[in-house]
This record gives sequence, C-alpha cells and structure tokens, in this order.
Amino acid sequence: MAGIGVIVNPHAGRNRTKRQLVPELVEALNGRGFVVVPETLEELEIAAQRCLQHRVDILAICGGDGSFFRALSALVRAYGSQPLPFFLPLRGGSMNTIARSVGARTGTPIKVLGHIADIYSRGKPLRTTERHLLQVENHHYGFMVGCGVIVNFLQMYYSGNGRGPLAAGIWLARAIFSGCVRGELSRRILQGFRADVVCDGERVPHRNFNVLYASTIADIGLGFVPTYLATRKRGYFHLLAGHVGAAQVILRLHRLREGCPLNLPTLYDNLAREVQVEFERPTHYTIDGDVLEAVAELQLRTGPLLTIVQE
Repeated sequence: MAGIGVIVNPHAGRNRTKRQLVPELVEALNGRGFVVVPETLEELEIAAQRCLQHRVDILAICGGDGSFFRALSALVRAYGSQPLPFFLPLRGGSMNTIARSVGARTGTPIKVLGHIADIYSRGKPLRTTERHLLQVENHHYGFMVGCGVIVNFLQMYYSGNGRGPLAAGIWLARAIFSGCVRGELSRRILQGFRADVVCDGERVPHRNFNVLYASTIADIGLGFVPTYLATRKRGYFHLLAGHVGAAQVILRLHRLREGCPLNLPTLYDNLAREVQVEFERPTHYTIDGDVLEAVAELQLRTGPLLTIVQE
C-alpha cells in the first residue's frame, strides 16, 4: 500500500491553538504515511508533488474549507490527467461546511485520521462518496464558487472578530433584521453587479445580478441548502444566477433550509456543465470561502470527480 499523505494548514481556524497537532497526527498515522505543514502556497505545490511521487492512496487535508480549495487545486495541478487519490477531510476550520455536506466522519482530526488509517492498514473497504470539483479559470479547483451576496456576506463576516457558526449566525440574524427594516446592512449585502452570463451555450436572461453561485455540494452552511440539484446528475453542477430582494429571501428561508427551489422569476436555477461570466466591472468572487481578487471574466466548468472518504 502506498500510504496516506496528510497536509496541515497551520493557520486554519481550529489548528492555530493546537501546538501538539502535528506530532499527534504523525502518531495517529503510525508509520502508514507522512505529514507535511506547508507555510506558503509554493510549499503547498511541493507537498502536492510529494503526494504524486509517493503515489499515496489517500490525501487527508487538515484545515477549513479554504484549505481544501488551496490543497486540492495544487493536487489537481500536480496530478494532471492521472487519477487522484481519495480525499479525507479533517475538520480543522471554523465552519467545516464541505466536510459536513459530504458526510465526512465527525471527531477531532487525530481521532478521525487514526480511525481511517487503522481501517486502511487492515485492507478493509472504506465508505466513500463522490463529488465533482468545479474548475475555475483553468487553475483553481473547489466545491463552491460565488459572487455578489455570498462575497458581500463573507466580507462582513471576516470584518468581525468572531469565527465559526455562532459568529456567522449572528451576522445572518443581523442581516435578516436589517432586511425587515430595510436597513443599511441589508442593502450592502444585497448590492449587485452587472454581467453577461452564458450557461452551456444559453444566455441567462438577466443582466442585473446580486446572486451568482455554483456548487457541487448542497450545503452552504448554517443549515441552508440552496443548491439542491448539486448531486443530482454526474458531470454537472448547480447554478443559481439572478437578482433577489431582502423580502423575497426572508419569506423563503424555510425553502432554503428544506432544499427546495425558490421559484423566483428573477433567479436562473439550473444544472450546468460550463458557465462563462463577463462582468461589466471587475468583481470579487469566492471559492470555498476564500475571497479572491476582482476579475473581469470568470469561467466555470465541471472538474474532476473526487472520491471522498466518509468512514
């Protein structure tokens, strides 16, 4: 067996305070792989190359959603057309939306890694699921991509001191209240942009947007399931693109929690394989919770199929 590679983001939310995390992860592996702690994106590329050289069977990433995006992007670039190893999410972030959405095992990274390493060493089959990655601009790979409302909300969230579901929930409650009274916070979050969007050769029938969100996982956090079609059909992702108002969202929060369509005429809601976006002005976007630099164009495609370890 080729073993397990573990990439640790030391700056992830839950990892920053755990001084013994790396030695304990090494102990949990018990000689069945290696642990690397890249401090820079350049070192992350080297870590991905090491996984390829060792032909690891499983890549475990210990970090949050943004850590997964950065590490998996490096991994896909390193492997090229070669089959990717299984992906084991270890919950080291403050939100852990991706790990929760794909049904990854709960518990501390040390316990989960030790459990999976034990099953792996005994040659027993692992319980897995599959999700496509989204290919963004030919060099980034993640599960969730968005701009407009999602970026505006993340910028508010990151501007505060707290992290995690409680802090995010407080911001959401403030946003809902602001929407009820038509306050400034709601207006800032719902601020939109103009763009031309083409989905699989068909032009989306809007130019004014404040929502553009593509995902291969259903959960966006805090119990909301906007991309209910994300796992419906292999080779596709779910695209939401259009303009929504505060009252429209507030009245349909229960539908977002239940994974039901919003049924708004101003919101394009469909499966997609390829999406091209031309912004009227450079616009920031997010991949898996990381807010990236503003771009004039954005291209999304269905990326490689990833096998994810659940148990």
